[in-house]
Amino acid sequence: MTASDKRCDLVLGGGGVRGVAHIGALTALEERGYQAVRAAGASAGAIAGAFAIAGVDGATLRELFEALDLRGFITADVLERLRSRRGVGRLVERFGTEAVDPLAWIEEILDEHGVRTFGDLRVPDADHTAPPERRYRLVVRCLDVLQRRVVRLPWDYERYDLDPDAQPVAQAVRASMSIPFVYDPVRIGNRDTGRQGLLIDGGLATGFPVTVLDRRDGQPPRWPTFGVRLLSRPRGDQDVPDGGLALARMIVDAMLDANDLLEPTTTCDERRTVRVDLSGVNAFDLDVGEEHDLFADGYAAMASFLEDFDFADYVETCRPSP
Repeated sequence: MTASDKRCDLVLGGGGVRGVAHIGALTALEERGYQAVRAAGASAGAIAGAFAIAGVDGATLRELFEALDLRGFITADVLERLRSRRGVGRLVERFGTEAVDPLAWIEEILDEHGVRTFGDLRVPDADHTAPPERRYRLVVRCLDVLQRRVVRLPWDYERYDLDPDAQPVAQAVRASMSIPFVYDPVRIGNRDTGRQGLLIDGGLATGFPVTVLDRRDGQPPRWPTFGVRLLSRPRGDQDVPDGGLALARMIVDAMLDANDLLEPTTTCDERRTVRVDLSGVNAFDLDVGEEHDLFADGYAAMASFLEDFDFADYVETCRPSP
């Protein structure tokens, strides 16, 4: 593969604050000449994937996240709910953290790069009669708790009587990161027609397999797909939770971790999956920057992976021509 044709697809796992490691991984890809054609992701992976497909370069991504008040970003909906309660608002003000609206933040960055709706992310050479999964450069995963099913946006918008091209990308990404008890769920669809849903974090269900963007016509891939999993090893220093809220948070945290600990199902999936070992870092660790350099972890994992990856050998072994 020459420098001029180093295209790739990306499948990015979730992981809460661990998602900063995706920036390091994307930067390593960029420095080695790769350009992302399509991306699939949930939660933190949806954020990173959307920015990568929109054309936000690694250096800019790092600057954006270093300037971001992560505590205000993670607790935005919690702070707003507390401020609305009589007698609690003043205590919240004393907390000293200003809410950072995730939707507005994502919208602003995408808008600066000319991306508003999924119509802006159509695959250039896709035929208008092609199925939804072949028309768009980005797909994000959500869980519809009202309809009790996994939703892949923009592929599944038609289930809600919505035109995929007209739907805001930022809203889909925001829905995909709606961790229960942290972010409010996102409503979708039309209540009058009965085709409505309530979307939460797609990482709470089984995450995207690395095969999600593979060709279905039996032909070998034109470029590689790289899966990135952010792994947090079990921590043995945690106490039994004291109270229902603490237990609920631990359950959600465990579900997010369990999703990204799922192993690729085949040896060929293994060969194109990058594992970023973030031992001891959990999805809600707001002080992680003081002890871990997540950017460096993601960068090192991807750089090491690319040293040994041989696309031609992968195709010959795993996806040969019929």
